Amino acid sequence: MKTYPFYSALAHLKDFFDLTIEDDEFENLGMHAWDKIGNKQTAVYHYTGKIVNGQMDLPCNADIIEMVTAGTEDWQKTDNIKTENYNRSEIENYIESRRGTENILYSRGGMPKFTQSDGSMIFQDKTLASARIIYRGVLLDDDGLPYLNSKEKEAIATYCAWLTTFKKGMATQNPATIQIAQMLEQRWYKVCENARTPELLNQNDINDILNVRSSWNRKRYGVSFKLFQ
Repeated sequence: MKTYPFYSALAHLKDFFDLTIEDDEFENLGMHAWDKIGNKQTAVYHYTGKIVNGQMDLPCNADIIEMVTAGTEDWQKTDNIKTENYNRSEIENYIESRRGTENILYSRGGMPKFTQSDGSMIFQDKTLASARIIYRGVLLDDDGLPYLNSKEKEAIATYCAWLTTFKKGMATQNPATIQIAQMLEQRWYKVCENARTPELLNQNDINDILNVRSSWNRKRYGVSFKLFQ
């Protein structure tokens, strides 16, 4: 999929709507529109960090947390015979050691309970020494702004055109300008919805979707369930 620098939406605004706005205003409106669209071109990262007093700092580019794991695999500690049956732990970790190809969104270990606060993760279990994180970081252009695809570029330009025209109409109390702004608003809703639809679902994407739908994996009580195995 071809991507474009964020400021390509500003050129689109000029080319298709014959409107020019200041860079600061464009970045403000454009990022607002990008957030409303909800798409994010990201790369997947794996990070292992130390936990100090139950807290671990997140990488600065961490935007979406996919999975957090720590220690060995979860295991059901109690049964009708023993309070702590370590045979179950050995079984779970043996199964994990024999696993073949792993998905990029998969990580070994149990899933600890945590909360996020100000760029840090706070873990409920204070005995943990480290944790592994799989996260997505937004891909940024040379200006430190997100890359766009063609549909996002059109949607952001339309959003800027709508609000710029609406503000002008409100300032001048010109009914014709306000009416044009209303037309642009309806166009924005359409192109925004269109931008949320992937440009292409290739056969690998469809295969992954069908694998999830037909998976035999089932959640077991007390054992972490990992979607991408």
